[in-house]
Amino acid sequence: MDYSVEDFNRDFPNDAACLDRLVAIIYPLGIECRNCGVPRKHHRLNARRALSCDYCGTHVYPLAGTMFGKSSTPLKCWFYAMYLLVSTAGDLTEKELQRELGVAQKTACRMMQQITPLLGLGGGAGASMTLAIP
Repeated sequence: MDYSVEDFNRDFPNDAACLDRLVAIIYPLGIECRNCGVPRKHHRLNARRALSCDYCGTHVYPLAGTMFGKSSTPLKCWFYAMYLLVSTAGDLTEKELQRELGVAQKTACRMMQQITPLLGLGGGAGASMTLAIP
């Protein structure tokens, strides 16, 4: 089954949807609050890429330690770059990625350098990983 740009935009309409997907992948059994010591419901903080425990308010930063963690590039942009690289089997230049995403050349270069090894497209350490979209 083909996964189209329309499907991508339906599944990931904004950064919040991308963050929700990452949280579901990183914490499949729910988030255990480091302060409470038990799994608790968390809510997304509007202005940040963080979640807050509904009980005690302790913040969790699910992007910390990932390639998204210190990036100011929107999550949807990162997800779309991954979609483009997967759908073209890595046959995409930095310039094409730059034009498609509307980012600076330096940003497109950094994104490609971080994404392609993880998708097994660049022969890096993560060459055996696969990406499953929805």
